[in-house]
Amino acid sequence: ALASGYHNQPEMTQEKFKPSFLDETKTLFRTGDLGKQTAPGIIEFMGRKDNQVKVNGYRIDPGEIEYQLTRYAPIERAIVLPVQVNNQTQLSAYCQTDKTLEIAEIRELLAKFLPVYMIPSYFIFLKRFPLTRHGKLDLHSLRELRETGKSLVNSNYVAPRNYLESNLVSIWEKILSKHPIGIFDNFFEIGGHSLLLSRVVTRVHKELNVSVKLADFFKVPTIAGLATLISQTQYNYQEPISAIPPQKSYPM
Repeated sequence: ALASGYHNQPEMTQEKFKPSFLDETKTLFRTGDLGKQTAPGIIEFMGRKDNQVKVNGYRIDPGEIEYQLTRYAPIERAIVLPVQVNNQTQLSAYCQTDKTLEIAEIRELLAKFLPVYMIPSYFIFLKRFPLTRHGKLDLHSLRELRETGKSLVNSNYVAPRNYLESNLVSIWEKILSKHPIGIFDNFFEIGGHSLLLSRVVTRVHKELNVSVKLADFFKVPTIAGLATLISQTQYNYQEPISAIPPQKSYPM
């Protein structure tokens, strides 16, 4: 399932597609993966030659995301790194800026140029990037910012206030395997990503009989925002007259 080259990019095609050293009439593709051949003839995967990462089955070049982030004037510099969250690889974007930025607005801008699976799950804003004593970018310190939870995550739990919010919370909790989820928790900042997002959209349509677009999540990535959007735009949605949201209690 390999193409014969890159569309309208002859220089990249020449760089990546090379004549086979086994048969010059055939072509080999330079994947960028590093490997070594062991004694029994098995090729052992050693990593990548470039910065490409694999997230949820997709090969992603963080540089493409960084470029789109820096097109946004308030962001002076951007670094995108893979991070491990609940044994899953997700993308975290570190943005150098002295402005107060809205994550929802940045996600909406990225969605115009990038597919959903390339939009980072986490955003951390810094006035200056940490440097090593040699003046190089300190990637270890950047990752620690995400791992220690120093990101813009709403940690104050707020329970659902009505039937719709309660049902949306139930869907999110089942798919994200996280309890409890408050109505102001950001989907992408509590472990959500593109594949789980598709499952949420499908489940919402199946259980609530309403249609939600993937793009809507970048505008309103919270239960409260999504419930308001559904109430305002889905004219066929009606709550049961006698519906009472299920009561939940969680240890404080």
